[in-house]
Order: sequence, then C-alpha cells, then structure tokens
Amino acid sequence: MAAILSDNFLRYLRLALVLCCGCAALGLAGRAASAVETYQVTVPLADRSEAAQSAAFQMALKVVLIRVTGHLGADQDPTLAALIGNARRYVQQYRAAPDKQLWVAFDGPALERWLTQNNLPVWGQERPPIFVWLTEQTGPQAGTAVTSTDGSELKHAIDAEADTRGIGLIWPSAADLQKNNLDYAGINNTSPAALLEIGRRSGGEAALIGRASNASASAIVHWTFLFQDRSGDFTGALEGVDRAADTYASLFAASGGIVPVDIEVSGINDLKDYAGVQAYLESLAFVSHVGVQSLSADTARFHLMTRGGAESLQHALALHGRLQAVGAGDGGILRFQLRR
Repeated sequence: MAAILSDNFLRYLRLALVLCCGCAALGLAGRAASAVETYQVTVPLADRSEAAQSAAFQMALKVVLIRVTGHLGADQDPTLAALIGNARRYVQQYRAAPDKQLWVAFDGPALERWLTQNNLPVWGQERPPIFVWLTEQTGPQAGTAVTSTDGSELKHAIDAEADTRGIGLIWPSAADLQKNNLDYAGINNTSPAALLEIGRRSGGEAALIGRASNASASAIVHWTFLFQDRSGDFTGALEGVDRAADTYASLFAASGGIVPVDIEVSGINDLKDYAGVQAYLESLAFVSHVGVQSLSADTARFHLMTRGGAESLQHALALHGRLQAVGAGDGGILRFQLRR
C-alpha cells in the first residue's frame, strides 16, 4: 500500500466502507454504552392542566441535566435556570404513563449544543455497566444477598438513584449466586477484586460492593467501588451510586468547544478493520467528525473533531481497550494499536 493514498483512492475507500461498516461497528463498539436512555424520563404529573404539564417538563429536564452534565446538583445550578424554564422547547415526544406519570423524551443534540455553547460539560454514552454486590444484615450474624428480583426499600432507592444519575446497574440473579457459591457470608468474605472478576463475566465493567445494616432506604451502607485502576470506599445508602457516577463523569464528561485531534492506529490489516475503527470513533458522543488523512502499511491516521480534546479521547478509548495506547509518535501525535 502506498505511503500516502491519493484523494481519489480515499474517496473510493469511504464508499467501500458502507459494505462492511455495520457488522464491524458492532464488533468494536457493541458495549461502548449502557442501555440507559439518557434523554427519556418518566415523572409524576399532578393533573392534566397546562401548568402541571409545564412543571412536569421542567422536572424531567432537571433529571436529564443531572445525567448529561454528570453533576448531581445540576438541577439547582443558576446557570441552567433559563434552560430549565424553557424546557418545553426541547421536548420531542411525551405521553401519559401509568400511575399518573408522564413520559418525556428530549432533543438530545439540541441540549448538547446549548451546553457546549455555554461551556458546560456533556457526558455522552460512555457509561460502563456496574455489577452490584449488596448484602443486607438481618441479625447479629445473619443476612441476605440482594438479587435482581429483590423488593427491599434499599434496592428500590439504589435503582432510582442510578436512573437519576444515568448509570446502568446489573444485579446478580439467584442462579448467579448459586453458580458462584455465594451467599450473604460468601460475598462478605470474598475479596473485591474477585467479585469484580465474577461481575465482569456477567457483563459488568465495574463493581459496586456494599454491606448494609438493614434493608431500609435509610440503611447505613459501606461501599467499595472498583473501575479500571480506580477504587474508593464510601459510606451512605446512596453514596456508592453517586460516587460511581461522579467517577465516570470525571473521566467521560467533556466541556469546551470542538477541537481537532489527530491519532494513528496500527494493526489495521484489511477493510473490515478500517471500517470498524472508523465506526467506533464515530460512535463516541463527543466526537463530531472523523476523517482519514492517510494509510501506510497497517497504520491509518485519523483526523478527529472532539469536545474535550485529547484527554477526553484517551479516557474513552481506554474504556474497553480495543485501541491500546502505545505512546506518542512524531510531533506528539497520539498512537494506538488495534487489539483483537
């Protein structure tokens, strides 16, 4: 392959990508985000009046802004007051839901543009699912391991907080516990690293491990959170969920204008590899444009337009490790190796 491809050949290559981009994208980006619907919220609706509907729209937008900025106090931020007051403008769809609720879907791109223009952070779909191991004490030496079907007040409160923060939780099933020979004592006596590994095999990319004093929403819970090379210990019924979301937001929420970043990716052996890498880069929420500059042997150079610049890009690419950093190249260009 020539060191620098001609413009005509690059245009031909882009057309050829259409033939294999879909399946390749699934291979590289299939788990880049959790199933959380960031811009869709269900909130209480007092009655069918215009005033009640407007209040519900504003309540729903407050939740969305907490999710998208990554800041728990975003609903009280005076900088966002005008946006919240104009919530109806950003509503794309809404419909009545059971139990006097209203389902609302917002225009995500429009909200992201507003936040970007006002130099506020935007946290996209880089939200790795978290496997939760939680035990609830029922006596001096007794307790239960919380499963996906548990109906305790504490689990309900944790799930609600995770929904507000926009992160996806995976709870073990009874079969998961049986398969791994885990119960109340087993979870409490297993190392966090081992629980993280078990959770990974079930789809979690982080682990949230809690020991609760009881099953009430006000229980004292001692939490340990593990994600990649980060870990922390927290205390509070919902503190584990909130601190996990804060950790993610610190890594993946990007603010500021759109800036160019060039990267090189090696290990590209064929058109499918090339298509998969380009599709993966385009799937990142803070990347607005992906262009190819050149191909040489097994290496492609991409020109990206990103929010947050190189730092946010590096955090996102480290999420699944399919593009592994290999050190800067000539002129400080970021270089990555495609892993298989």
